[in-house]
Amino acid sequence: MGTIMRGRLLVGALVVTALLAAVAGACGGGGDEEATQATVVPSPGATGTPVGTPAATPSAVEEQLQSMVLQLSDLPDGFSQAQESFSTNQDVAGEGEDAAEVLARLTEWGRVLGHGVVFSADAESGVLLVDSTVSLYQSDSGAAASFADAVTTARATDWTATVGEAADVHVEEVPPLDVGDEMLWMRITGTAVIGDPPEEQPFVQDVVLLRVGPVRGSVSTVSAAADAAVLVEGMVRTQAANMAAGLQ
Repeated sequence: MGTIMRGRLLVGALVVTALLAAVAGACGGGGDEEATQATVVPSPGATGTPVGTPAATPSAVEEQLQSMVLQLSDLPDGFSQAQESFSTNQDVAGEGEDAAEVLARLTEWGRVLGHGVVFSADAESGVLLVDSTVSLYQSDSGAAASFADAVTTARATDWTATVGEAADVHVEEVPPLDVGDEMLWMRITGTAVIGDPPEEQPFVQDVVLLRVGPVRGSVSTVSAAADAAVLVEGMVRTQAANMAAGLQ
């Protein structure tokens, strides 16, 4: 991978980390796993099960969740899987001052388990990073409550302040697609100094939250080209289809 591409990925990861940290705290009070991963793309070595690490035989629920996120075969050529992880309610709640409150909320919603995967681009393409997550709830109403909480937080977030060093930041809601039961699509655009030698370039961050029955999911991407919207839409439609198929 070239120096400029590595620079783009680094800046992209930083942008996603800043942006998604806001939604993470927004979705369930520091809460829901997919909220965190939808706004924070973890780097290799972060908490989770790194790719290639031997793991125990997955349970039926874990296999179900693995089938619902985006697969490498769902993405354009030039991507590789950077990380995969599962999250229990205890993992999501953490050990902070509000841990007990977050855990109680997740328990009330009936959250069972969450799963996330991160892909990075190995070559020049419009989309640089893709973060796909799902979490399973005991009922449609529990997933709907979690989704509603995430939407409220996302809309209340001061995205401009969250992005940090990026400039000319603009936030808009993209009309939802005709997939799933509920959806919120937020697009954050701006410019950041990217590459080596450094050069100010535009970036596009798409954060999509969606619900299909008792499953809540997210697709988050960082793009270096405005014309990547078609690719992002395809990913969202594919994940929605994967979520529906996983419930059958």
